Amino acid sequence: MKLLQNEEKLITSDEDRMILTNYRITKRDEIWGKSYKISIFLEDISSIEVHFKSNIVFLIIGILLALAGLVMSSQGGGESSIGGLVIGGIFVAIWWFSRKHIVSIASNGGSSLNILVKGMSDSKIEDFITSVQDAKLNRINQLNKL
Repeated sequence: MKLLQNEEKLITSDEDRMILTNYRITKRDEIWGKSYKISIFLEDISSIEVHFKSNIVFLIIGILLALAGLVMSSQGGGESSIGGLVIGGIFVAIWWFSRKHIVSIASNGGSSLNILVKGMSDSKIEDFITSVQDAKLNRINQLNKL
């Protein structure tokens, strides 16, 4: 990433996939062989959200199969009831392990920058968000002096 005039890096992630500077936050990635890059100027940030993203369909199928297994077991279903419980449990496990912990930084009227924070502790995520907010505050104060 080329820096703008008077721009300084504040925080960088592994392999510079996410860069926070005193002017903007940038994320670059490659998905299915296609390059992806988004930059948001700090003064344009409207919100920061921390959430889990998952495919709820796996959870619903898992619960329905487990319930079907329980109903069959109460009616003496035998093997089919165990199969329903096991397959339901597998679907619930797929849902659980496919969840993604994400920090979303939204811009005023534009796209959101989504950062996967897998394995980061809550305190490190909070420190990162505070760093972005501090950088935004400093940028707005700098613009107001102009």
